[in-house]
Amino acid sequence: MIQRIQMPAMRHAEYFQYISSAHDIFGKYDVVRVDLGCLSDELVGLLKTAETAMVFEKRNDKVREKNEADRYRDRLHSKLFNYLKMILYDERDPRFDDAQTVMRVVKEAGNPTRLSENAQSAMMTALGNRLEPLRQPLAAIGAQPIVDDMMAANRQFIAIETEYREMLAAQKLDGAPQSMSAVRKEIDPVFRAIVNAINGYCGIPSKKDAYRELVAEMNVLTARYETMLAARKRERKEKPAATTACAECSQPM
Repeated sequence: MIQRIQMPAMRHAEYFQYISSAHDIFGKYDVVRVDLGCLSDELVGLLKTAETAMVFEKRNDKVREKNEADRYRDRLHSKLFNYLKMILYDERDPRFDDAQTVMRVVKEAGNPTRLSENAQSAMMTALGNRLEPLRQPLAAIGAQPIVDDMMAANRQFIAIETEYREMLAAQKLDGAPQSMSAVRKEIDPVFRAIVNAINGYCGIPSKKDAYRELVAEMNVLTARYETMLAARKRERKEKPAATTACAECSQPM
């Protein structure tokens, strides 16, 4: 019989892949079409809905990633500006002249947070190009690492933005589809009904041989995912233990 798996512990992508793989196994055996045709057809329709939900979820994840990258490059620009301003508060600071030179370029470029995302990308790229000849004064005042991090963050944002636009172009969705959580609630009873029916047929002598290979394939698939879930559960348990051990080691004797 097909072994049970802890499907609630699966993340959405894992769940979708597991059910899809299980359906592929079901589709290899004509006996499923004969005995469970209606349930199999319903699962096909729900998997199509789940695929759309996964596309929408990936899009939302990419938006969150893009927004975080945008916030990070803003913070690094503010870090550079405030670092220069800190030096410029003291006219006797030996770094004053170099900081003033750099600040002049930064101010001329303007405040990126007041621009649209694409305009900000262009502005920060241009700022990086203008700061490139000033590597010596930047190094002298200790600001070069900040500039390097800021430009890397800007490039990272541009890369994510490009991925997002390509995703939009390739995946056109009409409105907001069902959430993956909602789709899972519809798939679960259908999938369980199929598994229970197959397990029931395995108890009938005339059907047992017809389902033998299918059950073996499903149990291999299930074991692979159970191993993955068990490993993740161990990792979650080990992390708090490691944190506690570190805290104990840091206590004064």
